[in-house]
Amino acid sequence: MARNYQRMHIWELRELAREQHPDHDPEATRVFVTRILDMEAERRTLYGDEHLQGYGGSPIAPGWAPGSTDIAREPLAMLYDRGIYTHEQHETARRWVAAARLPSRQLLAALIQARKLHGNGNQYGTGKEWIKSYDQIAGNLGHYAQLLGMPPGSPPAHTFDCIDEEKRTKGSVRVRRAHQVMAFRNGQAIKDAAKSAKAALIMLAKR
Repeated sequence: MARNYQRMHIWELRELAREQHPDHDPEATRVFVTRILDMEAERRTLYGDEHLQGYGGSPIAPGWAPGSTDIAREPLAMLYDRGIYTHEQHETARRWVAAARLPSRQLLAALIQARKLHGNGNQYGTGKEWIKSYDQIAGNLGHYAQLLGMPPGSPPAHTFDCIDEEKRTKGSVRVRRAHQVMAFRNGQAIKDAAKSAKAALIMLAKR
């Protein structure tokens, strides 16, 4: 019977992604990497601390409504518990992605692609900015990097200290000049970097 990896618990899927697991399936590895990037993009763009630590901004104890009443305490308790569970899942996903130590350029590209795949808003809310084309995102990369939690002006939105070729009378010589260069010249460069990132994560997930 075929397994539905899309509906499987993420950490059960993690075990099936390992090559040494007796029921290993390469498709499980691919789906795991896709979902883990999706969760990290979701954590960075949809959930703030106020969402991940529980439902709403009030310090609601499990099972109790805010204020002096206990009306609807069970639904609120369920939402509170779900918020804690969501936080734990996303925090574990964050640690797994961080442990992969992807180059920052590849990580940004993979997160852009993961977030953009849900740009119509079915999963992430309206997300109108993410409906933009990859070329448009590449042209305004600093803004999108900030949406994904990266400080303004920081790599990989730009790359510095690049190598140039300088012509001289007795031939060419390699000189190092510090200057600002966009990390992605166009949308295809984002897609290519995201593909490389996913390949590296798939190799890691197989271990």
